[in-house]
Amino acid sequence: MVENHCRRMPDDPLRGSNNEILGIIDKPPLLGHTMLRVLIIGNAPTENLSQWSHLIKESDLIIACDGALETCRNSDISVDIVIGDMDSISNEALEYAKSAGVKIVKLADQNNNDLSKAINHANNLAATDITIVNVDGGSSDHQFANYLSLIEAESTARLMLNDCIVTAVSNNMPLKYSIEMGTEFSLFSLGVCTGVELIGGKWQLENAELEPSSMGLHNIAIADKLSISCASGHLLLFVSN
Repeated sequence: MVENHCRRMPDDPLRGSNNEILGIIDKPPLLGHTMLRVLIIGNAPTENLSQWSHLIKESDLIIACDGALETCRNSDISVDIVIGDMDSISNEALEYAKSAGVKIVKLADQNNNDLSKAINHANNLAATDITIVNVDGGSSDHQFANYLSLIEAESTARLMLNDCIVTAVSNNMPLKYSIEMGTEFSLFSLGVCTGVELIGGKWQLENAELEPSSMGLHNIAIADKLSISCASGHLLLFVSN
């Protein structure tokens, strides 16, 4: 189990009244809110979240997607916000959230999934770093929708999977990604993508035009940082763990 006991925090203009949010006792204070590291926990079927304990400890704010609140509760993880349409969470868990001071954000909009809602909420809080865990193991269509959520929310959030990390790149979100030399990565285009630049890989790109294909599979980092950008379109970067 992840030990993550909590205490009441003083009123905070970002988190709101201490009657709404429970803070994490071993997290550093948000001095001036110059940095806000948000951890989003998805609702994939899992018994505990111990593999993400380091991310839980490093985060400043934890958002649970709908029914993920129950997984967090079972893993002794203190959640700050639960968000979604609340269609996969029990009444008992909602009552627990209210009694624990968790902020409940119910959004019935069916035009996007709970992960998109959580990313958008984190963006609205001016998050400087967004990491997403516990989205492995669901149905294939939900998994694919999670990738699209990164693009839909126009975010450089990191989607942490069991075998890789996924990040979106678009014309308004160029990416500089620290990476260990020799690490495998793949870069795929969703639709036509123009002016693609890739520096730091064994196979580099300069002002390239990409279409959806398997061509971007299995590149290798030859530097300690990847630089990826495009003039138009959207890319997904998969970095092997």
